[in-house]
Amino acid sequence: MKISVVETLRPKMEARVNQFYMVDGHDIAHDRKRTLAQLVANGAKPTAEFKAAADIEGVTPQALAATILNKPDDLMTKENARRAMVLRVRAAKTPDDLKAIEAEMDAARTLPVTSRFI
Repeated sequence: MKISVVETLRPKMEARVNQFYMVDGHDIAHDRKRTLAQLVANGAKPTAEFKAAADIEGVTPQALAATILNKPDDLMTKENARRAMVLRVRAAKTPDDLKAIEAEMDAARTLPVTSRFI
């Protein structure tokens, strides 16, 4: 029985993609804030925490809700990118295809230098 090299590499690459796009605490907090903003925008009474966040920003809870909802849904954007990458990994035909995906992730991990102190 022949096993292709790409078939043995694909599961490891998919695991790397999942790890790369892993949700962290900041993502969860952002999603929670977005959920609360949607409730407030729909007329619900803001929670104490949401009211405190609005106070910190110096705006009303309704204004904070509008600001949050006008921003892109980062968690959904991240999940869409993860899912697209997983499908690319699954569609890869050669080890070089997987290497190209890996290189793309590595390039995304390296942030450009935007400012320097010295």
